[in-house]
Amino acid sequence: MITALPGPADWIAAALRCVARRERAVLALVTGERGSTPRDTGSWILLTEDADLGTIGGGELERTLIEAGRAMLDGTGAWSRASLQCTLGPDMRQCCGGVMQVLLQPVDADALGWLSQAKHHLTTEGRVGIVFDKAACGRSPVVMNCEAADQHLGPDAVILSFSDDRPRLALFGAGHVARALCTLASQLPLRVTVFDGRPDQCAQVPIAANIRVDENFDPVLGAEQLEGYEAALVMTHSHSLDYELCRILLRQPDLVYIGLIGSASKSRRFRKALNKDGLHDLELARLISPIGKNGPRGKEPGVIALGVLSEVLECCAAAQDPLRSSASTAAPLNEARYG
Repeated sequence: MITALPGPADWIAAALRCVARRERAVLALVTGERGSTPRDTGSWILLTEDADLGTIGGGELERTLIEAGRAMLDGTGAWSRASLQCTLGPDMRQCCGGVMQVLLQPVDADALGWLSQAKHHLTTEGRVGIVFDKAACGRSPVVMNCEAADQHLGPDAVILSFSDDRPRLALFGAGHVARALCTLASQLPLRVTVFDGRPDQCAQVPIAANIRVDENFDPVLGAEQLEGYEAALVMTHSHSLDYELCRILLRQPDLVYIGLIGSASKSRRFRKALNKDGLHDLELARLISPIGKNGPRGKEPGVIALGVLSEVLECCAAAQDPLRSSASTAAPLNEARYG
């Protein structure tokens, strides 16, 4: 398995795995920031005695917090919730110079209850609110749906909302470019599903937490029933299959990015045929082909993948609510609480 960028709420499942193994852990969680900072509110790192998952920006800040978390784990630090304010310039000698509030939350067998509740909310509702009380360090976090959160806010409460809003990309085809794309996507805020019925090609797709392979798939039927995806890329081994997929996908209004691999001449032929097949100009205008035109020059799979992924991320970000941060899907429900 290649090392993948964890999702914004993946710490919940990872912490539950620690509890199941009877292994203690410490969650370092960014609860607020001001000015220029390396990561945003909701960023996290989960520490165990011999490993860590996630990042809150690296540098001296992360080194210091890892050290504090490991001190909690080895008994030289108090095994209770701690809240820290880090001024990156004077305290950490980091040039970004902003201020970050970070919470250190111990995870042990007693955390099973609130972690299980958080996982349940995340699974059933797609979002979960968690309240951490900075004053009552021994009190378990309170889990609730986000709409009810304000009812439980006290003067020392920190409440965060967690969800996995990473765009979903349907990737039709598991060839060389698709596999290069998956390798790069493992480090990006994307969730990728690869659809291909060829077991030999599917077996070569890189394994990562944010990449899923579906080889038991009827491409045409699957494209017709595709739901919950923001983007689709068509790059199968068959031009006729590529055409049929484009014909179906271009009629799905929820997709904000529809890309087709191939040359400019392939694009022209497809557009002309699709027009004869009944697709109107506005539908045809949604087809991005050739793909990755603004990326670096080159026909190597990795070069193509680099340009395409940039397009996908830009299109998905442009389609999001402009008031939302594109850098983090975990945001404070009441920013004034962070001081």
